[in-house]
Amino acid sequence: MEQIQFFGVPMSSRFIAAALVGWLAACQAAFADPMTLDFSWRGSTGCVTLFPNPEFHLRNIPEGARILSITLTQGVREMGGQELPIPVDGILPSGTFRTFGPCNPAVYQWTAQVKSATGQVLSEARQARFYPTDELAQDKP
Repeated sequence: MEQIQFFGVPMSSRFIAAALVGWLAACQAAFADPMTLDFSWRGSTGCVTLFPNPEFHLRNIPEGARILSITLTQGVREMGGQELPIPVDGILPSGTFRTFGPCNPAVYQWTAQVKSATGQVLSEARQARFYPTDELAQDKP
C-alpha cells in the first residue's frame, strides 16, 4: 500500500480518498440552492377572523424534511400558523389551514421551516409581501 506524507504524518492513499469523499459529501449541502417560499395574495379576502392560507410554493426542500411549520407575521405580531406534513410536490393548496387574516394595508410575512421527523430544523424560508397589492417587500420584517 502506498504511503503518503501529510504534514509529516504517513497516511495511506485509501485514507486520503475516504477523507476527500467525506469532505465533498459534507460540502454538498453548502453548495445546494437554498429553500424558497413563494405565495400571492391574489384572490385572498382579508379582515376575516379565520383567514384561509394562500397557495404556497416551496422549492429546494432539503432531503429528510418531513414537517412543515408555517407562520404569518405582521411586524412583530404573530398571526398564527400550523405544522403540517411536507407536500410531496412542494405546493400547499390554499385553504389548507387558517390564521388570523391580514386586514390593514401593510407588509405581512410568511415564514416556512422544514423539520426532520425528530423536529430538527433543516431549513427556513421567508417571503414578505404588501397586502393587498401583492408587491414584494424585500428585506422587511
